[in-house]
Amino acid sequence: MSDPMPVDERDPSAIDAAALADHPSFASTLANGLAILGCFSGGEPWLGNKDIAQRLGLSKPTVSRLTFTLIALGYLRRDRQTGKYQLGPAVLSLGYPLLSQLTIRQIAAEDLLDLARYAHGPVSVGARDRLQVVYVETSQGKETNATKPGIGSTRPLLRTAIGRALLHAHGDAERMFIEHRLQQAMPEEWQTYEVGLKEAYRQIDRLGFCIVAGDWRPTLAAVAVPMRHPVMGMQLAFNLTVPSYATNEEQLTRDLGPRLVELVRRIEQKLGK
Repeated sequence: MSDPMPVDERDPSAIDAAALADHPSFASTLANGLAILGCFSGGEPWLGNKDIAQRLGLSKPTVSRLTFTLIALGYLRRDRQTGKYQLGPAVLSLGYPLLSQLTIRQIAAEDLLDLARYAHGPVSVGARDRLQVVYVETSQGKETNATKPGIGSTRPLLRTAIGRALLHAHGDAERMFIEHRLQQAMPEEWQTYEVGLKEAYRQIDRLGFCIVAGDWRPTLAAVAVPMRHPVMGMQLAFNLTVPSYATNEEQLTRDLGPRLVELVRRIEQKLGK
């Protein structure tokens, strides 16, 4: 891959992670506190100081000071019996303003639900958070299965249809920079999935959507469509996920993919995009 084009350093999110740590304006204590919040997930809702220290490579005294501060501010809660921590209600107050301003969630709600009911699988909207996808909306019909991603859950960029669609949505220079970061941060994944990523770009150019079956989870297949214009300054993409056993390439190509493209174009019209 050729070197990425120069990145405007007025955008701190575009600075390489290694260079960021040495930047004179970088606040490492704040970064460590936020990194602690990022350690918690649906699969591991409770973590102790030792767990956090091992994940982040921080000393136990540093973690203790930070968790104390986060508890005081309401971002963590501590179980008195186990001494372990869980995310606190204040975390919700951080994300709510963004979600409430993202009007596409209300505009798209009915269309998302209609397609989810038709396909018997969740239809979601995602944005890029550094080198991953974060879901900002998901709709599903009465069927319940393990494919439904919750709001705020994350997925990899390289291995998912929505991740590849999001990369396609960025301009050439920014996409080249993100790909360079991915290649540096996860070289093995890049080597494995670069061919699939480039094929997804070609599918989107030709069909308006891309298909990924099995690269994220062997039991899942998905189609994804990038929005052609940013919303609130963010690139967004939509995806539809169904169990692999319940679909085939012809249905994904001739039915579900085109329906998702139609849904996204309809939403773009409603937004005046």
